[in-house]
Amino acid sequence: MSGPVAAHIDSVAVRADTSAAVGVDQIDGLTDASLSESGDFVETNYLGGSGYKSRVQTLKDTSADLSGHFMQGDAPQGVLRNARDTGSTVYLTFIFDPTASAGSKGKRVPMVVQSYDEKMTPGGVVEFSCKLLGNGAPIAV
Repeated sequence: MSGPVAAHIDSVAVRADTSAAVGVDQIDGLTDASLSESGDFVETNYLGGSGYKSRVQTLKDTSADLSGHFMQGDAPQGVLRNARDTGSTVYLTFIFDPTASAGSKGKRVPMVVQSYDEKMTPGGVVEFSCKLLGNGAPIAV
């Protein structure tokens, strides 16, 4: 019987190149991260069919949302801010199971930064949120 996998929020990393992520690429201050994978579908109905819609998947897409504490000197957060400013591709790595064998640990996804926001609440700490859009196929790590 399968069991739930523990979340390792410290296992989300970002790089500006395709090299494998290492410890210094982990995003400090991260408190929430999500990766979404979806597909576009087109209808394939024809006259004289069953009367029900049928669909075929065409393009696939990915997106990610990150949020946490803004860390002034954190290089990975700087990579995200720079990619927002330049429109360049970043490579976001999600490790879902660090004990799994290579190719089953998680995914590295090429993405572009749609937005990077900073939020200040009086009496609190500065927080950030980042929305990313897929820019190619995920790679198993």
